Formats: sequence, C-alpha cells, structure tokens
Amino acid sequence: MVRIPAGVFMMGSNDGGADEKPVHQVRVSTFEMDVTEVTVGAYRACVNAGRCGQPGTERNCNWAQSSGKENHPINCVDWNQATAYCGFVGKRLPTEEEWEYAARGSSGRKYPWGDEVPGPGLLNACGSECVSWAKANGLNWSSMYPASDGWENTAPVGIYPRGDSPFGLHDMAGNVWEWTSSGYSADYSKNRANGSRVLRGGGWSDSNPGFVRGAFRFGVAPSVRLFNLGFRCAR
Repeated sequence: MVRIPAGVFMMGSNDGGADEKPVHQVRVSTFEMDVTEVTVGAYRACVNAGRCGQPGTERNCNWAQSSGKENHPINCVDWNQATAYCGFVGKRLPTEEEWEYAARGSSGRKYPWGDEVPGPGLLNACGSECVSWAKANGLNWSSMYPASDGWENTAPVGIYPRGDSPFGLHDMAGNVWEWTSSGYSADYSKNRANGSRVLRGGGWSDSNPGFVRGAFRFGVAPSVRLFNLGFRCAR
C-alpha cells in the first residue's frame, strides 16, 4: 500500500458529463491505498479461506482461466464480493473522493499520468489488439488508440509505470474498472437512495478516452459483475 497524505483538491470536471459537476473542493484525510488492483492470486486466498464467494466464470472472467492469470486483476466480482475481500485483509473499499484524489492529486490531473492523451505504454485499454480479438469473436469494437498495448484483454497489474498516478499507484486508468464504497448520485449529493455504487478508472475494453479520465464516474447496481470490473482496497 501507499500512504496518501491528507490534502485538498477540486473534485469533478467542467469538461466531462453532467454528473461531474459542480466542481467542488474536497478535503481528504490521510489514508492508504493498494498500489495495484487486487489480483486473481490474492483473491483466491480469500476464496480458499471461505471468506469470499467465487467470481463469475463467463468468457473473459480471469477466474475461469486455467493458468497464467494469477497476477492479472480479479474481475467478474460484485460489490459485496469486493467488500468481503477488503474486510478479509483488514481493509475496506475506498470512497470515490479518496479514489479521485489518489488518481489526480491536488493538481487536478486530467489522467493519472497528466494530460498526455492515452496510448500504449500508459495503460491497458482497447487498442488494435483488442479490436482484433473482438473481430475474431464476432464483435465490432473500436479502439481508443491505433497501436497495440500488448494485451487483448486484462494485463498483469503494474506493468505501465509511465501511467502511474501522482502517488505512484498503478493502473488507476484502464485494465479494470474499480468499485468504490460510495453510493452514486448524479450531482454529488447525499441523495443516493437508488443503491447504485460508483465505479472509477476505465477498463481494458474501453474505446472512449473520456472514460479513463480521473474525474469520470458512473454508477451500477451492487450485484453487477463484469469482465472489465475489479477493485482495489484502502484503509
């Protein structure tokens, strides 16, 4: 984990969707955050201990792969499974305020690494390799960038250090979306009665560079399990 000191930052963006507004000042207390997304191998220990449920096993779910995915992010887990894992290791899911601060810092970077447009070497999103995989599987996907980032689906965690956040966190953009503890509302209000939880960060299958901005946010039901959705823990 990385210790992230207390600080103040401007949360949200005037360049994004309506739910990123209003931009407002947030004060964050000192906390710690996992350097990487939780891996298949780490999650397996929780399942073996009887503390976590098994992830989904549909196509592109890393749990279903026979080998070679232990250092890839766990995916196809719902919010309750992510919460259970973090509790198993004495941690918790980060709030969306903590997540955004960890991704952007107090300077308000557009992306975790700065303002450079996304591309190979910075993150794992949908490049030419992803489009080729999709076509071979009967899907018509577009790419975020024309070159290959080397991984058709998820990548091992932490292999794009050029894309690190200001605090040295890996894969805060791309690879898998990440659950937070926060309920979703369209205006940052406390009116979060619909039960949706905030996702952050973007994933390997995304073609829209706007999705991997540090301020981008959206909500899904806690029961959702997706092949491009995982998590990391905080405390």
